[in-house]
Amino acid sequence: MFEISFRNESDANAIYMKVLEKNPESDSILSLHKEKIVVESKDVHFYRNTIVPVLKNYIHRTKEKEWILSVLENTFYYKEEEEQEQILCILQSILLGERSDIPNLPAIEQRDAQLDSVMQSFFQQPISFSFDSFIMFRLKEYFEGLQVFVEAAIDEYKLEQEYQSFVHQLRGLLTTTDSKLDELHLVYQYQFDFYDKSFSHIPKNQLIKFMNRTHFNNYSYYIDSVVLAPLVSIAPKKLFLYTDNTEHQLVETIRNIFEERAVVLPFHYFGQNKSKID
Repeated sequence: MFEISFRNESDANAIYMKVLEKNPESDSILSLHKEKIVVESKDVHFYRNTIVPVLKNYIHRTKEKEWILSVLENTFYYKEEEEQEQILCILQSILLGERSDIPNLPAIEQRDAQLDSVMQSFFQQPISFSFDSFIMFRLKEYFEGLQVFVEAAIDEYKLEQEYQSFVHQLRGLLTTTDSKLDELHLVYQYQFDFYDKSFSHIPKNQLIKFMNRTHFNNYSYYIDSVVLAPLVSIAPKKLFLYTDNTEHQLVETIRNIFEERAVVLPFHYFGQNKSKID
C-alpha cells in the first residue's frame, strides 16, 4: 500500500478520476480520502503503467499551466486574463514546434526527456509521497527551464502587439487620405511593381510625387518609402495584388491594411488581365 497526498482536493480528485478512466478494470484497490489517494496493490505494472503516466500527463497539462500563469502575473505583471490567454496561445505554438524561426531556444525534445528522466528516477517502485513537494523540489529545474519558452512567448506577443498597432495606424491614415487613383495594380514576384488601371507601369519618380512625407513624420514606426508609403499615399479605392507568395510578410501586411479594398490574385492573372487591355 502507498499514498499520494495533495495540497488541493481538486488535484486529488482529478488524478483519482484519470486513474480510474485509464485502467477501470484493474485488480488494484484505489480509494480517495479528500486530499489523499490510497493505492492497495502489489502490481508494479499498475503503478508504472497507470499511476505514473497519469501523474506525468497531469503535470504536463494542468500544473504547467498553473505555473505559467503564476509567472506571467507575478514575475512579468501580465494580470489581464486576455493578455495571459494570448501569451499562452503563443507559448503553446512554440512548444508544438510551430514557431521554429525563434532563435536561441533549447530543443523542445529536451523538455520531455528531462521530465521522463525525473519521473523514471523517482518512481522506481511504489512509494508514499507528497505530489506538491515532488513538483516543488524534484521538478524545480524542469519548471525553471520552461521560463525560457515563456519569455520567448512574451517577446512574440509584444512583437505582435506592435505589429497590430502599426497596421492600425496605417489603416487610420488610409481612411483619412483622399484617393489619388481609383484603381491600382500591384505585382509581386521578385520585387513590387505598381501599375495604374490601364496597366501602365508607374515609375519610382512618379510614386515619390504621390507621397506626402509629412503624413509619416509623426508615426512611431518606420514606414518604407518603396511600397507601403506610396500605397497609403495613393490610397486607391481598389487594390489588385498579384502574387504567388501570399505568405510574404509585406503581402500579409498590405492585406491587413487595405482589408476589403484589396483583392489578392495569383501572379499569372496579371498577364491575363493586362493582355485584355493591350
